Amino acid sequence: MENGLITVSISDIQIVAFGNPSKNDNSFNLLSKSKLLGAKTNFLTCKDNESFSNFNHGTIDWRKMTNGIHWLVNSTETILSGISPRSALGAGMTFGELEGARMVMVVDVPDNSEDLSKAWGFVINRIRQIHVLFLTSEALFAISKLEGVGVEDLLKEIRNRGLVPHVCSYIADERRALVEHSLGSIDVVTNDTLEPLEWLARFICNLPLSESGNSGVKSACLS
Repeated sequence: MENGLITVSISDIQIVAFGNPSKNDNSFNLLSKSKLLGAKTNFLTCKDNESFSNFNHGTIDWRKMTNGIHWLVNSTETILSGISPRSALGAGMTFGELEGARMVMVVDVPDNSEDLSKAWGFVINRIRQIHVLFLTSEALFAISKLEGVGVEDLLKEIRNRGLVPHVCSYIADERRALVEHSLGSIDVVTNDTLEPLEWLARFICNLPLSESGNSGVKSACLS
């Protein structure tokens, strides 16, 4: 406490991610990078003796797992992993929303590019539940073709259509962070060269700590 005010830091940020038990997907990767920054993290998946594609997803107590957290992290990889993971993801988003958690969805291009429309369709159907929608640079171009919208206009178009509070991407070779949000647009060059999910981890860890408005979003982009 400073001057009678309660101060918060990244160590106060609580993040839960749901993903593959192999821990090689974007959900776990983003969670790991957030943990390195100091956030409190928890990774949810199936039990050791279960197959992720058809595990008993009803055993996850989403209400308990999402109560009081800042972010629930998911990725489109999970959507394509089977009926059980997809159902669990949907349940997590629903209960998380009720508990006040904000949703982060990472969109990447699947190994089978034909599966992109299936994953993107799920995202579109749930888009009103998503608070931060992150598109990898590969997904940015692929979805641009899928939607028939120019790359330079895609994030803004998604934001306007879905009313997502933050639609973003990070172009690593240009060190360029792009964010469309309810109060404007951000296009900035970061001081450091970052991996895309490293930038996203910094963004979600610092966004709740930043002031409101365009300046706060920009500050989180550059943290």
